[in-house]
Amino acid sequence: MRLLHTGDWHVGRAIRGRARTEEFDDALTEVVGIARQEGVDAVLLAGDLYDHRSPAPEADALVFEALVRLYEAHIPAVVIPGNHDSALRLEALAKLLAPIGVTVVPRVTPPDQGGLVEVPAQDGTEAALVACVPFVPERRFGDAAALFRATEEWYQGYAEGMGRLLAAMTEPFREDRVNVLLAHLFTDGAIPGGGEHQITIGIEYAISPSRLPPTASYVALGHVHRPQAVRGAPSPTRYAGSLLQLDFGEMEQTKSVAIVDASPGRPAKVREIPLFAGRRLIDVEGSLDEVLAKGRDLPDAYLRVFVSTDGPVPGMAAQIRDALPNAVDVSLRYERTEAKDEGRPLSSLQPRDQFLSYYRREHGVDDVPHTLVRAFDEVLEDIGQGS
Repeated sequence: MRLLHTGDWHVGRAIRGRARTEEFDDALTEVVGIARQEGVDAVLLAGDLYDHRSPAPEADALVFEALVRLYEAHIPAVVIPGNHDSALRLEALAKLLAPIGVTVVPRVTPPDQGGLVEVPAQDGTEAALVACVPFVPERRFGDAAALFRATEEWYQGYAEGMGRLLAAMTEPFREDRVNVLLAHLFTDGAIPGGGEHQITIGIEYAISPSRLPPTASYVALGHVHRPQAVRGAPSPTRYAGSLLQLDFGEMEQTKSVAIVDASPGRPAKVREIPLFAGRRLIDVEGSLDEVLAKGRDLPDAYLRVFVSTDGPVPGMAAQIRDALPNAVDVSLRYERTEAKDEGRPLSSLQPRDQFLSYYRREHGVDDVPHTLVRAFDEVLEDIGQGS
């Protein structure tokens, strides 16, 4: 069988308030095109379809259109929610998506009650068993464990319990099937992409790769945005990564999908196919003239600008954004001084002193420009007269 593994779409994610709808549309069109060109038997979507639990209609439209295009190509999909998705919402949508060949497993469910999905090959000669494990927050692990004959060992820690949960979910794997684990989780040793929620990729969430099932032909993971194979796993295991460079921590990464060729009783062979949709994220550094010159040569990228100055320059960030509309972050770099302790609570200071203290702390300087101080005094005087 041939499968396409993708995940962490995060449709609806903006960058510094700027919508990326067209980029997501292009990326999803590219994914569907690869699925068609490769003649895959099914698509495995490893969670985080959306960036928000209550996505905007525009995000829904993009996701549904991609799933419909897969259906029109006679390619079924198996979908699980990630930590950014609403399991309740996907559960409500599951019955609507089923007629277009999309199987949604919205929460951890025992294998004999829907947690194990059988997907036949297009030619009917083989079939895959997909054990589906959506994201399980630590606070909800007890609910998932209660569905099984959980012993005391399940509750010794999140990682230990998840290891036992994975074993229970994959116990019905068969030698005459392509066995796949589809899960949204963090493995110990995985390298984060830079745009993930840090609270869900800490050591307390890290599951040892050795706890992944050795009986799997392939383990399709979501949650980490950097595409990568998982070292130390007993079966071929991979994070598909995100569709786009979602934040500047991901700017050096080439995004991709994984094409998985597998037969019963054999480890899968995996190929990475790069994705080219979406604008690049690039850092630009130097003096004002230098960053403006560099930025003009990168009109199609989102820019994070670091400009070297002798100190704070009021209005410079606005000046750069006017010249470079694609600059989404602008920071001034100069030698900063450590703010002195005022010795009194900020709330006890007079308004003028509060402003001076804030400016020194915020900008790392000792001296506040006289023009700003005069402007503040004028505003303060106007307020006093108005009252």
